[in-house]
Amino acid sequence: MDQNVILVETVPLEFDLESLGCRLRIRPGQTKFMDRLSRLAEEAARVARPKAVARLCGLTILDEEKVQVGEVTFSSPLLRQKMDGLGRAFPYLASEGTELADWSLSLSSSLEQVFASALREVAVQQAENLLERTLLERYGIAQVSAMNPGSLKVWSLEEQVLLFELLAPLPEKLGVTLLPSLMMRPEYSVSGVFFQTDSKFYNCQLCQKRVPQPQDSLFGHLRVGQAMLLKRIGGPCRD
Repeated sequence: MDQNVILVETVPLEFDLESLGCRLRIRPGQTKFMDRLSRLAEEAARVARPKAVARLCGLTILDEEKVQVGEVTFSSPLLRQKMDGLGRAFPYLASEGTELADWSLSLSSSLEQVFASALREVAVQQAENLLERTLLERYGIAQVSAMNPGSLKVWSLEEQVLLFELLAPLPEKLGVTLLPSLMMRPEYSVSGVFFQTDSKFYNCQLCQKRVPQPQDSLFGHLRVGQAMLLKRIGGPCRD
């Protein structure tokens, strides 16, 4: 393995059922739904093999909009701004894994598919978080932020192709494929670039829409019919 590559192949999954129940709008006392969620979480933990990878690359600022990372050139004024003064960056990829994606397809109930979506999202989040912690420890960095192609208008989704070129052949090792639509398969995968930073940056800080709440995050991945199922279960969580 290339010494500039961090590969995370073992991710201990921990599902916070109370938090998931809240995000899924399961009200207190709805034990039937919580029991089903708990059973699915146990199944998911058994089959899931989430993975993540990052590569250390040199970084060169080219002009006001372009930055060279490794052998590719990204065009984004915000990305260039965030990387000003840095000499390295860490393109990365994290995924739920094909095992969890295949398991979710075996579920026949629409409600279970919705619950599985929440579990799959947690799996990729925990893979990404473990990759970040591993990166910080290996390189002695106090903090990193990340940007993701397509998350904001100032960094085009088309540059996902360049990111995959930069990471090749590692996406294949993770079982992640970039589709012609520029989406990834498995569906619950995330790609981007980590970079050292003094203050934490999140893409949503610059979003013009309402700032998303923790219980909202799942809904971005759900189809209309799935979201309606959650509304039938109950209302939003309340403190």
